[in-house]
Amino acid sequence: MRFRISDWRLVTFRKDETGSVTIEFVLWLPLLMGLFLIATDATVAFMRQSQMWQVSRDTARIVSRHGMTETVARDYATLNAAFGATVPVVDVAATGSEVVVAISAPASAMTVFGTLDFALGENITTRVVHAMEPS
Repeated sequence: MRFRISDWRLVTFRKDETGSVTIEFVLWLPLLMGLFLIATDATVAFMRQSQMWQVSRDTARIVSRHGMTETVARDYATLNAAFGATVPVVDVAATGSEVVVAISAPASAMTVFGTLDFALGENITTRVVHAMEPS
């Protein structure tokens, strides 16, 4: 039995593995990019929520020590909790015994790529209650 030139090329083509790494990389790339996007969105969302918690705690502490009025505290919290073009909704309520600071922002604005919008819900809200200091 004799090999023809076309048969020889077919045999060498089957044995040649150059480029197989490139094919595997191209197949795995969408999965790796998806994981990267999810990790980035989760990190940014947790960072912004942490910022909202910090502003809520600081505002409640200052108001509880009679350092600001409710209106000034609302402006302070709105200014410090804003990220990018998103301005969160801030509510500061001081009663005789406690201060309640609530900050709410749309969840879709909390992430960069929007891959976690289905899991975060509509709004991300922080609420801090602090006891009033005696005057």
